[in-house]
Amino acid sequence: MGTNKRYADAIDRRVDERTERVLLRIPPCTIPMQAYGPRPLEWPPDRPAVWAWVSWPHKPAERVAAVAHGWNDRVVVVHWMSPAGELNTVVWRNAVTRRTDRAHG
Repeated sequence: MGTNKRYADAIDRRVDERTERVLLRIPPCTIPMQAYGPRPLEWPPDRPAVWAWVSWPHKPAERVAAVAHGWNDRVVVVHWMSPAGELNTVVWRNAVTRRTDRAHG
């Protein structure tokens, strides 16, 4: 018995689209609250634009253009827009740098 090659490309495309939708819903890794340390998070009204290294459970870490919403001496809460919508996570403070107006920050 053979395979129907006539529809193979269309089926492959649908499988790829479904897989992509599932992968977009996987949230980024976050730092557990126990690692925040004794200092409380600060939530300033001015939220600086930052570059943040974000870890994922299913792909390599990536550098994203984000906004820092809160922080302390150990961690930073960052928010950014992705193809899946607005995402947020908590990363180590040394994984974050301020963005500048230059192209490569």
